[in-house]
Amino acid sequence: MLHQFRRTWNKKSENYCIERIYNKIDNPDLKFVTQQMFRRKENKIALADLYFPQLNLSVEIDEDHHKTQEELDKERTADILKKMRSLENVVEFEPEELRINAEFSQTLESLNAQIDKVVELIKERINKLTKPLEWEDIIKTADQVKAEGKDIFDGKIALRTIQEVSELFDKGYHGTQRCYFEKSKGSNIWIWCPKLKLEDVIQRVPYNNEISLDGNTIYESTKENANEFVEAVLQKPEADQKRIVFPYYKMESGEMAYVFKGIYVLDSEKTREIQKRVWVRESKCISLNLSK
Repeated sequence: MLHQFRRTWNKKSENYCIERIYNKIDNPDLKFVTQQMFRRKENKIALADLYFPQLNLSVEIDEDHHKTQEELDKERTADILKKMRSLENVVEFEPEELRINAEFSQTLESLNAQIDKVVELIKERINKLTKPLEWEDIIKTADQVKAEGKDIFDGKIALRTIQEVSELFDKGYHGTQRCYFEKSKGSNIWIWCPKLKLEDVIQRVPYNNEISLDGNTIYESTKENANEFVEAVLQKPEADQKRIVFPYYKMESGEMAYVFKGIYVLDSEKTREIQKRVWVRESKCISLNLSK
């Protein structure tokens, strides 16, 4: 929660509105995200000031700078995302939007009246839900995931360490930092836990791993001997591999964790073309039977 509020501390009006909305709703089961990325119909990425994922509802807080910079900010969003310290989930549909006019010309009474109206609308939406609100923490232990016995879907399960990922597949690499290992001896299915490329951080690892915003493609390259690195993966048996991928993500809570994204296979043609290993998503779901 503090991580969400911290994102708006340098925007006084926005921070005031968001904190007042949250406090007046007074519902600890209502999940909220500040500065949530979402994809517009024209396939551009934009930011919602406040987003309620359980309601698919966003609140846009229009400050004075929005009048002159709103369109420019939206155009710059994609570039800004590339420089963020880690990749976060993108909402793949445009949410319904409520707006608050928080320009300096507004009196405090007028601003509070708008906030009260937004809070009333949000509470009405909550009351219309057919099932209770649930704020589920997707960060789990391997034992918890196995005990639930459910299929695992893209973005719905995260594990704190590579050791936890390995234990999910009964590998038992206690204390290991290996990010790439076989599901079982002789298998063509491997588990991969890549750290993603961070443009503003000097990484100590010799690899650059980048994932597309929609999560469907992962690009793997090396800082040295790029040609040898590409040619090696094009040879069998590695060319026939499937990879169960858990990239290292920054969660909405601010915690870092390995988030399941799917099963990926090598796109050999694209790999040759761009001289990077290109992995494309084959499935967004795995069954725990795969770990047997």
